[in-house]
Amino acid sequence: MADVDPADDEEFIKSLAKGLAVIESFGPDYPEMTLTMVARRNGLSPGSARRVLMTLTRLGYVWMKDQRFRLSARALRLGYSYLSSQPIVNLIQPRLAGLSASLNESCALSILDGTDVVCIARATARHLERDYMSVGTRLPAHATSAGKVLLGNLPSEAICAMYAGMSPLPAVTPFTTTDLQVLLQQIERARQVGWCYINQETAMGIASLAVPIREEGEVHYSLSVSAQVNFAAPTIVERYLPDLFGTATAIAGMLATRS
Repeated sequence: MADVDPADDEEFIKSLAKGLAVIESFGPDYPEMTLTMVARRNGLSPGSARRVLMTLTRLGYVWMKDQRFRLSARALRLGYSYLSSQPIVNLIQPRLAGLSASLNESCALSILDGTDVVCIARATARHLERDYMSVGTRLPAHATSAGKVLLGNLPSEAICAMYAGMSPLPAVTPFTTTDLQVLLQQIERARQVGWCYINQETAMGIASLAVPIREEGEVHYSLSVSAQVNFAAPTIVERYLPDLFGTATAIAGMLATRS
């Protein structure tokens, strides 16, 4: 059965969709916008954009100063509602913190959302003054070790459909894999060996290693560790893979017990 066009769906609330799209259009590159910018980024008329913004302002999700709009702290409730509905976050946070402390590196739990991976739990290494990732961070799946592990839960046909029309794939750094066929090979290798290592594909100077966490036979989460590249030392695969596997196995066991 073909997908129903939202325009023809009586149960689709267009105004709600516009409001959520406007909220999502704010981010690191657009923390503050004028009405014109909001309208342009969301494909809305100025009048429609204004009505959406005024509604969000009155609800407390957006605040305005000098004709510029920003998200308010109330918008955090939307993300918190998701996180609080995921028992795994509270369940695994102690394990994640313990792994990070043991390795003295940053560790994360991620899920797949379309062509992005989203960090839903994070433990940052103590030695870092600034981390490139935090809870809620979205990154292109093809440019992350976690993403390549999570994409391995999908058949190749589905992956190709997801990236249809994206050639080359967007480059996050000069080292990002941008060829779909190469990406498919990397995903297949990760599927076979049970882990994925990348070098500076997500951030310059950073390497990352990820393993899957299975729940009822499906890969729903990915556990990863990132570290600064040190060409004079063994890779993080040699140093951290056993600990990563051990923690992933422990978390999978906790999920199975909870079920």
